[in-house]
Amino acid sequence: MIREIHIFRDGETLFEDIIIPNIDLDSNAVMMLVSSSAKKLQEWKIDNLEIERYRYMYMNSHDTQFIVTMDRQASIRKVHEALMGLVSKFMEDYQDLLESGAWKSTDFSSFGSHFRKIVGRIPVKVCLAGHGGTGKTTLLELATLPSQGPPQDYVPTFFGDKALLRGNFDPYVFSMFDLGGQDRFVQEWGKIIRSGSMVVIVSDSTKDNISWTKRVAYPVLRAELPYARIIAVANKQDLKGALSPEEVSKRLGVPAYGMQANKRDFRDRWLELLRMLAFEEIDFHIVGDIEVD
Repeated sequence: MIREIHIFRDGETLFEDIIIPNIDLDSNAVMMLVSSSAKKLQEWKIDNLEIERYRYMYMNSHDTQFIVTMDRQASIRKVHEALMGLVSKFMEDYQDLLESGAWKSTDFSSFGSHFRKIVGRIPVKVCLAGHGGTGKTTLLELATLPSQGPPQDYVPTFFGDKALLRGNFDPYVFSMFDLGGQDRFVQEWGKIIRSGSMVVIVSDSTKDNISWTKRVAYPVLRAELPYARIIAVANKQDLKGALSPEEVSKRLGVPAYGMQANKRDFRDRWLELLRMLAFEEIDFHIVGDIEVD
């Protein structure tokens, strides 16, 4: 997931677009550090710097520094390609201005539409993780196939399912992965979830399921997606004896949000939950910070 772009020349900001602000670090200090490194690069060479859960990918072209801020967990290859495309487009539109010196009085804001279009071409991987029968497939279909309605019968997912999701989260498009929750598939999750930016733990709100999640799912997620954002869905809240979202959150050690995935009326709530997680407008944890018993 690409979060920001900054373009500098002679210490001045030509353009910036911040989709999701970095709330953990001093962004100005980081930009000074990264732009200084970018100035030293050979023309069109790309490098990157990792700080906590972020990666800063940068390059230098025509004495102009380009810095893309991304989730550290996101695909380096895809963002590398995106950065090359962004710089090529910028030079196509503005190289003459840069060489003539007219850049000092130029408004570069129109570049924002191209930047966001490029961002939208890289689907954000969202992983639905949990034991079999907790409602992962139902949540996937609730989000992506509303006209058909969520399934009422349990059909096990073998290995994993995938679907693209577009909604009120521009410029992002989500690539939703429903991970097979049978025990024999969990150790194979690593083949699917690489480069995942967000994880949603789906629980059926029972003590046994929470115990399984912590014992079986958490170690795999921590090993494969240590920098991803994570929340839990306390599903099946309509069933007798279901633990409250607050209790599920306490037991799992991550923020949990109540859901009834087999009810069409919950679709708006589910989509808004995904949007708020993407834009970091709700409480979440980082996978690597989860405590495993």
